[in-house]
Amino acid sequence: MNAVSLGPLVLSHERLHALIALAAFTAAIELAAWFWPNLARSTRRWSLIALASWGGAARIGYVLAHLDAFAVDPLSVLAFWQGGFNPVAGTFGLALAGFAAILRQPQAVRPVIAAAICAGMAYAVAVWALPVEARGRLPQVTLPATDGTAIPLADAGGRPVVVNLWASWCPPCRREMPMMMDVAASRSDVAVRFANQGETRSTIVRYLESQQLPTNGVVLDRSGVLMGGFGLLGLPSTLFFAADGRLMAVHTGEISRAELTRRIDELSRETR
Repeated sequence: MNAVSLGPLVLSHERLHALIALAAFTAAIELAAWFWPNLARSTRRWSLIALASWGGAARIGYVLAHLDAFAVDPLSVLAFWQGGFNPVAGTFGLALAGFAAILRQPQAVRPVIAAAICAGMAYAVAVWALPVEARGRLPQVTLPATDGTAIPLADAGGRPVVVNLWASWCPPCRREMPMMMDVAASRSDVAVRFANQGETRSTIVRYLESQQLPTNGVVLDRSGVLMGGFGLLGLPSTLFFAADGRLMAVHTGEISRAELTRRIDELSRETR
């Protein structure tokens, strides 16, 4: 399992790692402000600058590394909730913020550095306690397509397989599906299946027609075989299988074009 459920909210382990690190950083800053009230204002100010510098630089680094994907939809650069940050670029941004703090308010540097170390330690513990794992194999199941044709899920002609679990009532599923279908149509090196979870054929077809989306690759998983079999907690979820059927990665939540393309490229390299 690569996600946790907090009431109606499902968080992937990667996002939970980041939230734990952020909570540790914030707690350390507030503790420093409590111990040294005369430095509280400058410490909080520079901690915000450090966070913004890390986040901005990490996002810019990720976008530059996947410029082709973002060029198709430039506004997706602002879709931070999809993830996509480069830690190395973020560290460079943090270093610049630290250098500016040394020049402007050196007394605030030590508390911010201490908080960053606490955040790093919390992140390391979170990764150890909640690892990102991909276990399992592509199941040998046959699912019906929207026209009733039986589709063996593992029959992909020796190619890797990407399986997206979705439902028409799921807002992030609806947002990502046009992009995912566009990517699927442009890639011949991978088979992409869109496994609807629990809905009737008429509901699925009506939704696809209303959005002017093709039915290519859409299959019906009425009993939730895939979701239950892999212990997935929410939709959308996207599973990446190597050509030999090994599960290589699981993405919980809405996926970006850049991340989808990156994962497919990794599968293709694995096949060679």
